[in-house]
Amino acid sequence: MIRHLPLIGLVILVGCAAPRTLEPGSHTTPQTGTADTAGNTVAVEEMPDPDLTLDHVTAANSLALRDPDSLLADARLRYDAALSALERSDTTAARAAVDEVLELLVLLSDDQKHAATPEQAELLRKLGPLVDRIQNRRHAAAEVRGSIPRVLNRRVQQQINLFLKDRSLDILKTAYQRSGRYTPMIREELAARGMPPELQWLPIVESGFKPRAFSWAAAAGMWQFIHDTGKRYGLQRSGWVDDRFDPIKATPAALAYLGDLYTMFDDWFLAMAAYNCGENRVLREINRTGNRDYWKMRLPRETRNYVPKFLAVLHIIENAEKYGVELPDTHDPHLFEEVRIDKSVALQHVADLLAMPQDDLKALNTDIRYGVTPPTGFSLRVPLGAGSTLLGSLDELPESNFKPPPEVRRYRVRRGDTLGHIARRFRTSVSRLRSLNRIRGSLIRVGQLLRVPGRNYGGQQWAGQTASYGTPKDAATHTVRRGDSLTRIARYYGTSVVALKLANGLRGDIIHPGQVLRLSGNGSGSGTSGAVTYNIRSGDTLARIARAFKVTLAALMQANPDVQARRLQIGQRIIIPG
Repeated sequence: MIRHLPLIGLVILVGCAAPRTLEPGSHTTPQTGTADTAGNTVAVEEMPDPDLTLDHVTAANSLALRDPDSLLADARLRYDAALSALERSDTTAARAAVDEVLELLVLLSDDQKHAATPEQAELLRKLGPLVDRIQNRRHAAAEVRGSIPRVLNRRVQQQINLFLKDRSLDILKTAYQRSGRYTPMIREELAARGMPPELQWLPIVESGFKPRAFSWAAAAGMWQFIHDTGKRYGLQRSGWVDDRFDPIKATPAALAYLGDLYTMFDDWFLAMAAYNCGENRVLREINRTGNRDYWKMRLPRETRNYVPKFLAVLHIIENAEKYGVELPDTHDPHLFEEVRIDKSVALQHVADLLAMPQDDLKALNTDIRYGVTPPTGFSLRVPLGAGSTLLGSLDELPESNFKPPPEVRRYRVRRGDTLGHIARRFRTSVSRLRSLNRIRGSLIRVGQLLRVPGRNYGGQQWAGQTASYGTPKDAATHTVRRGDSLTRIARYYGTSVVALKLANGLRGDIIHPGQVLRLSGNGSGSGTSGAVTYNIRSGDTLARIARAFKVTLAALMQANPDVQARRLQIGQRIIIPG
């Protein structure tokens, strides 16, 4: 299913072989079978093909022969049909029509060699709100927590005047233009949390909406997370990948942090100030003075200007004509799908395979640090429609032997520090510190910024893992390691938490390091009585699969509780209940 976010994706998993497969409507005579709801015998063993397909229950082959204009016109008609069905409160028909629109858009992307036209992008943008209406999404009626007053005092006016200068105005316009890649997703996340929609413009102040922004204080990404805060909110960093650079991962983390700060201070100005300088600094000021008015607080200079700068951006964007500013059209969101790659490959080789510029591929995968995917596996984003091409040629891609360089951190010298003290603190040597910082003697100054050695990523392990998992298609068991969870194990081996519990007689979700788990779905069976497995294909939705196999959508979702309906993964194995 195409995910309607600013970055719209399907995920493709490879290396997950299904032990048994089922084809809806197959006429092959099985050795054993079971009856479906219509009384027909459905084969569950000894099928002639290794993978399940839906080709014979879809019109995809005949649709692919039509010209792109005809496909797009048909997609628009089906979109209108979905709207009509929704007006009649017929959500089942509306979902079916949306499924058909998405299938046509996938065919269009394949036909045009991965290039999505503005008409396709516009139709795809409309589908997101429509799907939300069909599903009656809770966040559509979420109550907004607090508000952001449009203060226009001397400090805000000063920042407005600075923005209206020629060079600063060009920078603001460029950031606004870039924002279109990400603001649809940010608005959806804000609505889900009941947070003011104006916060969508905060990245203009933070980074100018640059996913790869990096500050002097080692804050990274569009939301400018420092490493410790990012780690606290689930953003991981290794020698190969840094989640802070990924807008899709960093946005929920940033909004969760802002939401926690608002809960702490009950004031959005104070929450934003704490986001900039840290909650401890703001709490200390409140505790010292008893003052909770941001405009009267003694905070660092950058923080004193932070909220006025944000308010200046709001005033200019919301009143562009008043300030004589002509805002440019924003960029369209990226259209992409994801391919699970279980070996280390260079982005240059992938770009060459897909006949696309490497910079375009990097723009979709901003979290990759050195242009090489990690050896422990990675879901690589490629242009919508290019996933099948990459999936069919993975064996042709050479495996990379790249080893990330050791991390280098920054340390500001404090009173009483010596090179010996700093070397012991960071488990290095004085000679290494001298070499990194080109220091001849032992003299250092308070406030001096030193480069110090950080984590070494010379091995094949990704940070936070004690060892890599086995190859999914070959493994029959898995030994639980520190940090493992049933969800993580199930996702890696292409099975479900329910199947793992059934195969191992588990009642709860607790597992222990050293415990050996049988992997349902690998080897003799799926672990669910009467059930078979199916590998997700491009254009699939849970509703469409349920109809094809003549099971209810509720039963399908109950059998696969860890499957995200809005982000199905191509190649992902799901359980079809018997």
